[in-house]
Amino acid sequence: MHPLLTTQAILAKECQYREPVQVWGRRGMVSSMHPAASAIGAEILRDGGNAMDAAVAVGAAISVLSSDWAGPAGDSAWLIYDGSRNWWAHLDGYSTCPEALSPKRLIQHFSLSENDCAESWAEEPAGKRDTGIVTAMVPGTPAAWCELATRCGRLPLEALLEPAIALANDGFVVNGYLGRGIAAHRTKLAPYASSRAVWLTGDDEPIQEGAIIRQRDLACTLKRLASLGHKGFYEGPVADAIAHHSARSGGAMSCSDLANYRCRWREVLHGKYRDKGVVVSGPPTAGLHVLQALQLLEGFQLAEMGFHSQASLHVIIEALKLALADRRRASGDPDFSPANAAGLLDPAYISRMSARIDIDRAAAQGSLVSTTPSTTHFVVADAQGSFVSATQSIGGHFGCGETVEGTGLLMNDRTWWMSLGSGPNQVRGGRRASIGHAPTILTEEKVPVVALGSPGGFGIVQYVVQVITHMVDYGLDIQRAIEAPRFRIESLGGRLGVERRLNADARLSLEAMGHEIVDYPEWSDLVGGVEGVQIDTRSEVMLGGYDPRRNSMAVGL
Repeated sequence: MHPLLTTQAILAKECQYREPVQVWGRRGMVSSMHPAASAIGAEILRDGGNAMDAAVAVGAAISVLSSDWAGPAGDSAWLIYDGSRNWWAHLDGYSTCPEALSPKRLIQHFSLSENDCAESWAEEPAGKRDTGIVTAMVPGTPAAWCELATRCGRLPLEALLEPAIALANDGFVVNGYLGRGIAAHRTKLAPYASSRAVWLTGDDEPIQEGAIIRQRDLACTLKRLASLGHKGFYEGPVADAIAHHSARSGGAMSCSDLANYRCRWREVLHGKYRDKGVVVSGPPTAGLHVLQALQLLEGFQLAEMGFHSQASLHVIIEALKLALADRRRASGDPDFSPANAAGLLDPAYISRMSARIDIDRAAAQGSLVSTTPSTTHFVVADAQGSFVSATQSIGGHFGCGETVEGTGLLMNDRTWWMSLGSGPNQVRGGRRASIGHAPTILTEEKVPVVALGSPGGFGIVQYVVQVITHMVDYGLDIQRAIEAPRFRIESLGGRLGVERRLNADARLSLEAMGHEIVDYPEWSDLVGGVEGVQIDTRSEVMLGGYDPRRNSMAVGL
């Protein structure tokens, strides 16, 4: 039997014989975590905007429609290919620590002591030091919107932000996905009157599916940004409101912190997997570790092992553990602690790492435990061959839980993603956090053919790599590759969360090899929310990739 037929037969069973709904386009494609945001991006393309214009409009719309995941007072990573100039870039819109913020200040604020468990001092401590504006860093996303529109766009910023402003001012209907999120995080929002006013009813009950949310303060903030650009957010009334609210609530953010913020243009990283080029965003994102995992997998014939077989899954899991362990050891703000990308991707080093993979047994690569998923991702492609793959976030779900009065800005909790102990990702004034974002683009003969990415914190590298292997090793298209069941390494010590529909025989075999299997629902957002686009360079036909595990949708032109 042809290997692809075997793959298709396994996939059909795993997807419960549900045929994917395919979204095709010829003049552009947008995929995001909200159908309305995807439609807004497509409309920008119809109005003459390029992929970069549409990406800004989608990011702004998502910041309103999914404020709980990706509001404006957060950060973002943008992987860009400008087809008109054959130009690659990584726009770093990550947040920066306020200058007055230090580990000591957070330790005192949260009454931590040396007797607390080590987890409290590490990155992403579950349920600890993640609430209140004291955890917030200077937002980077508004600056990134302005920079991308100014440097790469065709349309004025006002036109790109207008749909988001209308959504915030006129309101939008709460869908079931958002409604469940509000209910699940009610206790995070309830302590703050400014957050209760948006997300809870007058009786402090969660806003329900079918209700309308209006965010008129947020609309005013976005209007000021649209008319004045960077200064409209980082100086003047908006910056003053953030700084004053921070001071009243025990935070460290000042007007000078905001006025001094700038996003960064950084070099992309290039690699290869099988016959595809792989381009990723560089540090402080985790794109480097996508390349690491793929280089490790080059030495294994996954196609011959079989789709979602015990052997192929085991090798992918073990390769990811090694790459993720390196991410924790080596990742930080490159302006403070430059990453040794060349060393981490050196063939000799990869060979030594590969030798540590026991093909018969699961191995512990540390004790790190991953966190719950958050964040959002979107991709855009236009008819001129330009692509944007962007991850936008406010950190954990609903950020720090606290909204700045009079602005509608739900603040991020980015210091939670940094450590209080020494190391490259330690809380320090001016420093950016090392985050798991990994926007990725695959190429053939240096021409982009697939753009993808995912939310999911510690899991992002895992989900991107799994979807790439589904496509490159097993010949699946972007939509089928996304819908195929996925796993999440919950702990480098060996615990593995798996969607229940994944090949049952392989799951049992993995347990016998020492993997501790935790069952997830058949279709679970615990394994991310991959968005993507695939293009046939000969016909220029585009296929959208959206993740049914979330509220995602692709729109093609």
